[in-house]
Amino acid sequence: MASIYKRKSKDGKSFVWRAVIRIKGYPTVCKTGDRKQIVEDWAKDTERRIKLGQYNFEAHNKNHTYTDLLHHMQENGVFNLQRSFKNCRSQFNYWKQRLGAYALIHITPELIAQERKILIESSLPNSTKRSAATINRYTAVLSATFSYAVKKLRWIVENPCRTLSRLKECAGRDRILTDAEITRLLDACKQSKSPLLYPIVLFALTTGARRGEILNLEWRHVDLEKGIAFLTETKNGRPRSVALSDSVIAELKVLHKTRNPSKPLVFASKTAFGRIDIKKSWMKAVDQANLIDYHFHDLRHQFATFAAGQGASNVELATAMGHRTLSMLLRYSNLDAKNSKKFSDHISERILKGSTP
Repeated sequence: MASIYKRKSKDGKSFVWRAVIRIKGYPTVCKTGDRKQIVEDWAKDTERRIKLGQYNFEAHNKNHTYTDLLHHMQENGVFNLQRSFKNCRSQFNYWKQRLGAYALIHITPELIAQERKILIESSLPNSTKRSAATINRYTAVLSATFSYAVKKLRWIVENPCRTLSRLKECAGRDRILTDAEITRLLDACKQSKSPLLYPIVLFALTTGARRGEILNLEWRHVDLEKGIAFLTETKNGRPRSVALSDSVIAELKVLHKTRNPSKPLVFASKTAFGRIDIKKSWMKAVDQANLIDYHFHDLRHQFATFAAGQGASNVELATAMGHRTLSMLLRYSNLDAKNSKKFSDHISERILKGSTP
């Protein structure tokens, strides 16, 4: 039995009807019409022809555009399955604008390569170029949609991004503050007009949590007695717990006493129920602390440096920072060389003990 949906048209003012036919062992087919009766009649006739082996799937697939593919993925909840999809809305919109009108069978590897060249050479609104890492993310998003069309829908035979090699990315940032710089930064945060900036920055420095993970934290996921915060909104979709230092617990207890019970977020905005925006106050604090080229995410690097300095292993760092693989810690490879020296010295002393100099 076909599924019939009523949805808004592209102009957002009128409605259209869409029929989707899913029969096990056959590709999914769909049709959009202005009236419900039209798509219902089409669905009945198409189902009958599919079961009789008389339906030409190849001819039907020629009509599918890239916009149809994105609409199909959205309607079937594909974008909601992984958090990574939610973070790529701008990339999806870009490719929809560039390739939306193309039929999928006309999107070739040559066209993809040409579009990537345009992406590389074009400038952002601030006149800067996109980094190699950003270009790779754009092409990865595009490739994921085509893989869905190949494996799940069988609208096309192969992924046109298959021959596209990744661009070589620059090494990750390695901006680590000195003790004096950290003191200046925290002092500037305390003096900020935003009363939440200091506890947020302190939370980041002592847990290694990402900004989004901190700003999405809710009171129901904080245990002040045990000193634990449970991060549910993580980048890789895997929740994790982080231990809270005594200084962070003290700050959170103050916030808890003055909190608005109707607002679930720990760091809630005073004027709305959404997340607080700390961008301006953060940039002002960085400027006041006289820090050059320092980003909020660098606080995460700082935590990794401190933790490694205390002898934390790669496994412990990966667990604390929410990395799914140890390869992610290659960004902090300089930590291993600096802090593993004590282990190599210990081994050297042990194996050379009693030997002749």
